Amino acid sequence: MSYKPTDIFNQVLDAIGNETTIGDAEEGSRESRVILRAYWTCLRQLLRAAPWDWARKQAPLFMLADATGTTQNVGTVVPQGFNYEYAWPTDCAKLRFVPKNNFFPGALGNYSDPSIWNDGLSINPPIPLANQPAVPPTQGPPARRLRPARFIVISDANYPPPPGAVPAEGVGQQGRTVILTDVYNATAVYTENVLEPTRWDHLFRAALVAFIASEVSLPLSKDKKFGLTLRQQQVMIAKSKVAEARVANGNEAWNQNDIPVDWIDVRRGRTGDDPYFGPFGERIDWDYYSAYDSLSFANGDVL
Repeated sequence: MSYKPTDIFNQVLDAIGNETTIGDAEEGSRESRVILRAYWTCLRQLLRAAPWDWARKQAPLFMLADATGTTQNVGTVVPQGFNYEYAWPTDCAKLRFVPKNNFFPGALGNYSDPSIWNDGLSINPPIPLANQPAVPPTQGPPARRLRPARFIVISDANYPPPPGAVPAEGVGQQGRTVILTDVYNATAVYTENVLEPTRWDHLFRAALVAFIASEVSLPLSKDKKFGLTLRQQQVMIAKSKVAEARVANGNEAWNQNDIPVDWIDVRRGRTGDDPYFGPFGERIDWDYYSAYDSLSFANGDVL
């Protein structure tokens, strides 16, 4: 099976009964232009519509400023209320949470030396010599659940990109999207902006095809009355497929509770057997700390 954006385009045309076949996503035909206008927006919305397991990523953040003044080669101006400012990850579709206990003390973005981490969990462990057995890594720290820290996402004009920089996610001419937190050496757990269809779950792919079809069925219909009817049908199909994908994603997660009602836990954003709130009133959520976003459709419906 082929997994290219062009194949998604043609599946969308099949879904709305259009007999056109697109050879290239940017070929310039009426069908390709209409679908292309909807494609990236729909993909981003659907990525935010659930904490998809396969799109979860944890990575170090790039520090822009330290209000304490103790970090070299970064700014010191941070909006009041937080100590550290980090750049928005360029591949982030939705920030889930910033852990207060990091697993990557050797991967500190732009301000540390990875060689300080020597317990077998380094980012680039030694490669064993040829014809010799690999040496098992030294036992690292015990596995810990990630506890979310206080953070906020804002726009800040204090740290513009350097002249000539390639445009990137969260970076504009007048400012950039940043993450404020009190966590030093911060990492982020987020939904990656997965662009390659080869990495999508198949239920997600089916939901995306239906979602795009609901958006383009009207503009690609010669009879507008028929197009409105077709759009309504595609919206109902899309809502069903998105709901199915969400349920499957929730069922694949590990959930435990005193009263095992998994669908409630997944919707609220909680997994695990720890209290819902920590000793200082902080919310204790793990991989599902950031519950899914609502999804709006072309006819005004919301899921």
